[in-house]
Amino acid sequence: MTTTFNITAGPNTDIWRKPPTTDVFNAPTASAPSPSGPSGPFKLSTFLSARASFSSPWREQYDQAGLLLNFRLASSSNPHPEKWIKTGIEFYNGVPMLSTVACDRWADWSVTPLPTLSSSGEKTWTTISIEREKDGMGDSLWVYLIQDDDTKIPLREICWVYGDEDPDIWTLEVLAMACRPEKNTIDNLVAQVKDMKVEWSS
Repeated sequence: MTTTFNITAGPNTDIWRKPPTTDVFNAPTASAPSPSGPSGPFKLSTFLSARASFSSPWREQYDQAGLLLNFRLASSSNPHPEKWIKTGIEFYNGVPMLSTVACDRWADWSVTPLPTLSSSGEKTWTTISIEREKDGMGDSLWVYLIQDDDTKIPLREICWVYGDEDPDIWTLEVLAMACRPEKNTIDNLVAQVKDMKVEWSS
């Protein structure tokens, strides 16, 4: 059964951290609806994967929607996560792009063109997944674009997530998010999220 929900982001909302002093974390978020898998927070070591599809009438520079992974120290009372990853669609220079931002101490941003995907009617959905993978060199998270035939196109590997000897000092929460960083507008961004699913090990 398809499950769709909306996230409404007002102007001047973002998740971004850039030296020397920029640290913004005021974007609206939403949990995966039941029974799509709980969003957490759970121990980092139990995370397996997250996946969702996104669509929106992108208009303003840096309009975005996607998956958000929040990493918090288990002992922390900070309302904002110490580290985070967001990945999805971002409207950049007039074009929707595939976008991933990985924030350890500071944020690193990558964008790549969005290939033409088939759509139903007038609405185009883009499906993103982020998955824990292990190879002979260690553990990492991989971000993928999922095509209509379920082919996975690799977008980015993120290795710092499992850099601590004891990953369970960290908890992880997986959410959907939307942002409209543009300040000089009065309109909201309404992003649609479909088929969000989060998987954890038992």
